Amino acid sequence: MQHLLVSLIVAAAAGYAAWQLMPRMLRRWLIARMMILVPSCSAWLADLAVNAENSGCRSCKGCAAGLQTAASQDRAGIDVHRRG
Repeated sequence: MQHLLVSLIVAAAAGYAAWQLMPRMLRRWLIARMMILVPSCSAWLADLAVNAENSGCRSCKGCAAGLQTAASQDRAGIDVHRRG
């Protein structure tokens, strides 16, 4: 039983790594084929297709939201106190 669980975890990790390193065009092709073969999961696959199109941040708000978040973190500032 323990070997089966470890095998499933390793297979899931290998699948995730392969998906992340796969070219975008191949991801889109696989998603399109999976939608044809498994129509019951088409809603989940449609979300996966949208996420495959963006740059990996999985944000629906576009890059502007990410830039605003980074800019607000830059403005937070750090107080430096000299020891004297």
